[in-house]
Amino acid sequence: MRLFIAVEIPDEIKDGIEKEIKRLKRLGGNIKWVRRNAIHITLKFLGEVEKEKIEWIEKTMEKTAGEFQSFGISIEKCGTFPPHSFRPRVLWVGMKDEKPLVLLQERLETELAKLGFKKETRAFFPHVTIGRVKGNSAIRKVVGEMRAIEGKEFGKMGADRITLFSSTLTPEGPIYKKLHEAKLE
Repeated sequence: MRLFIAVEIPDEIKDGIEKEIKRLKRLGGNIKWVRRNAIHITLKFLGEVEKEKIEWIEKTMEKTAGEFQSFGISIEKCGTFPPHSFRPRVLWVGMKDEKPLVLLQERLETELAKLGFKKETRAFFPHVTIGRVKGNSAIRKVVGEMRAIEGKEFGKMGADRITLFSSTLTPEGPIYKKLHEAKLE
């Protein structure tokens, strides 16, 4: 199974992000936009995992979540990877006050390494991917518009759980299924 661990985004914030995606979509560009049901904050992509390991992942999630209290996140900025590029690969919406999320991800990363999952070498940058650039046609308009709304606030949310998802890839996009939730204290 293809698995990842994420923090879910509440519907009211998804509504605002989806509205912005629809507006940006009208500008053109060869971009694979993220569907509403796929909007989330990935903490750890696990990749292909044998079913036998799922129970251990769930226990690790419970242990890690139990070490953290719920916290607030403000979804309020836009950007690209690579940053400040007119040839980006990824378009994203980001967070303010992200330190608790970074600490949670680092702890989860450390605990999952004990199960044999490779630690990420890049620094964790909390974000919500909203689009993946497939070509450069008309991308300058989209990037310019994202820079114009760079400080837009999409909303505040409480992070009170982490969720294990399975991801099935289809031609229409990935299909996610919740497998387990671990609540923060």
